[in-house]
Amino acid sequence: MRRQKILNFCLFAASVVFFSYIFYIQCIRYAYYDNRARNQHEKKFILFGSRGNIYDRNGLPLATSSQCFSIFCTPRYTTNKKRLVRELSILSNASEYTVHKQVEKGTFFWVERKVDLNKRDQYLDLDDPSIGYTYDLKRHYNMPENFVSILGACGSDNRGIEGLELQLDDVLSGEGGFAIYQRDPTGDLIPYHNNTEKEPTPGKDVYLTIDLQVQSILAANLQAALVSEDAHHAAGIVIQPRTGEILALVNVGRNNDTRNHVVCDEFEPGSTFKLLTLTYALLHGKNEQETIDTEGGTCKIHGHTIHDYRDYGTVTLAQAIAHSSNVAMVKISKDFDREAFCMLARDFGFGQLTGIELPGEVKGRLPDHDSINDVEFATLVFGQGLTVNLLQLAFAYQAVANRGVLNRPVLIKEIRNGSHTAYAFDPLRIRRVITKDITERLTAILCGVVEQGSGQGAAMEGVRIAAKTGTSQKVVNGTYSNRSIITTFVGFFPAESPDYLIAILLDEPKKGLWASTIAAPIFKKIAQSIYQINAYQYAAE
Repeated sequence: MRRQKILNFCLFAASVVFFSYIFYIQCIRYAYYDNRARNQHEKKFILFGSRGNIYDRNGLPLATSSQCFSIFCTPRYTTNKKRLVRELSILSNASEYTVHKQVEKGTFFWVERKVDLNKRDQYLDLDDPSIGYTYDLKRHYNMPENFVSILGACGSDNRGIEGLELQLDDVLSGEGGFAIYQRDPTGDLIPYHNNTEKEPTPGKDVYLTIDLQVQSILAANLQAALVSEDAHHAAGIVIQPRTGEILALVNVGRNNDTRNHVVCDEFEPGSTFKLLTLTYALLHGKNEQETIDTEGGTCKIHGHTIHDYRDYGTVTLAQAIAHSSNVAMVKISKDFDREAFCMLARDFGFGQLTGIELPGEVKGRLPDHDSINDVEFATLVFGQGLTVNLLQLAFAYQAVANRGVLNRPVLIKEIRNGSHTAYAFDPLRIRRVITKDITERLTAILCGVVEQGSGQGAAMEGVRIAAKTGTSQKVVNGTYSNRSIITTFVGFFPAESPDYLIAILLDEPKKGLWASTIAAPIFKKIAQSIYQINAYQYAAE
């Protein structure tokens, strides 16, 4: 009797444990085991919504998306492996050996990604039960050679990996959906047995401030200069000074170079930085007609010799800028307050990020006023010992062209969600740097650079251009090189009421050594083409 009771108790306890475990699995842990079961017999494929389009300021498409398909194969379902290998090799342009290896593995594999409807139907016409497909998207770029450094690119998963495609990925991507494919007992996908669970929603469209025609002009001229000067790379930007809108931004280089040199590279600005020295001098009482003895084209600072290109003799301050005299800059800067000078440079935007809507911007390097010696400050005033990017340099001149107001660079003009405007650009003033009176004096002096100085190669008949040349030596093995140089040219026109500002750069040109003979003529060609497009505007005025 005692044994019977013990046996009954054990059976009861085992039943309680068993049914408790069943209750635990089916009720308490239901979601966990349901998810495991789904993972074993279902496969979820993410469906990306149609990626938003990117347009120029006039609504011309720069980047668009179209529906495409990705083809997969589950070899275990085929009825004729030999035929399958032969046909897949023909359609996919892959070798039969490669396809044979994939088929012999017997497991799921992608045959071809991002094919069009016609190509998809060719695969389906094989009438092989092992072939299936999923929906995909393909990105198309208009004139990619001109826009790659701005737009960037998307990866195979339709997500941005470079440029604006990366920076605006959340805006362009929209909201994804998904489709469910069934798995067989081995875990491979069963072709065609699928069910779309959630439809994706498309991304928003982006309208840039870029003008396709201006971009094309800038790109063509920089590409021609890259070849003719045998340069390492060339970069340029066209700005609307009053608003800070970027009308064109181009980078060209060798060996499929897609780097955005305008915002991602820093360099010593050389003589284009003399704008700051000139501005400081005018702000602190110097006069355009004040004379400076350049002392035969050389001067010494604590044993360090500063050179000019040639002996300019005694020049006025305006002539010193026109001829780009280093010696004159050093001499007028001897009584400069270094802290105030460096603060003025920061007011112009040097040593700071501009805030452009592009990834990878560098802020350059502006030395601290209390950490540089007399020689370093002497070279600073003519553009050595600091670094900038081309965008910063262009916007320093934009402040002058915009009557003393520095604007934030703008690349995004509008974002639309269907017919609804989600974002619209307004000009953003950062700060007033200098007074209108000073900008008028600066502009007159910069016009002298083109009319009688180092920028004469940029002169255009009937249009006054205010500009400055820059030739900077690159540091090679710790010393400034006489052969590895960067030439820059920054100018705006018409000088009296600027509509355009153009900044260009050539890195390591091999055919010449001076911006006056290299960059200035390129600027002229670009400016003439833009001027001809808009000639009716000036005629009306």
